[in-house]
Amino acid sequence: MGKTKKDRLDDVLTGLMQVGQIKACGIVSKEGLLINSRTPPDVDARIFSALCSTIMGAGEAASGQLATGIVSQISVTTEKGTIVLLPAGSKAILTVLTDPEAQLGLIFFEMETRATQVDEILREM
Repeated sequence: MGKTKKDRLDDVLTGLMQVGQIKACGIVSKEGLLINSRTPPDVDARIFSALCSTIMGAGEAASGQLATGIVSQISVTTEKGTIVLLPAGSKAILTVLTDPEAQLGLIFFEMETRATQVDEILREM
C-alpha cells in the first residue's frame, strides 16, 4: 500500500530537518491553519502557523501595492535565529525557524525543493 498524503508531508519535513541548523519547520495553509510541523515543545505550532500566514499575507499585500511581483521568499532575522517563509504553491507556505548561525543559502535551496514537493502533494487533494 502506498503512503498517505500525511506520510508524504511527514517525509518532506523530516528531510528538511536533516539539513541541520533548523529548530522547527512546518507546512501552513494560506489561511493560517497548521497542516504539518516539526516543532520543539516550547513552540505552539498553531500560533506559529497563524503568525506565518499573517507575515506572508502582509508581504503579498505590500508587494501588490508596490507592484513588485510575486513573493518568492520572506525572511525575518532576529538575534535568536531566522524565520523563513516560502510559498508552496497556491495553497500552502513552507516555513522554517533556523539557528542564528545557520547557512541560509543551503536552507533556501533545500526549501525550494521541498516547497515544490509540498505543492505536488497538496494538488492531489
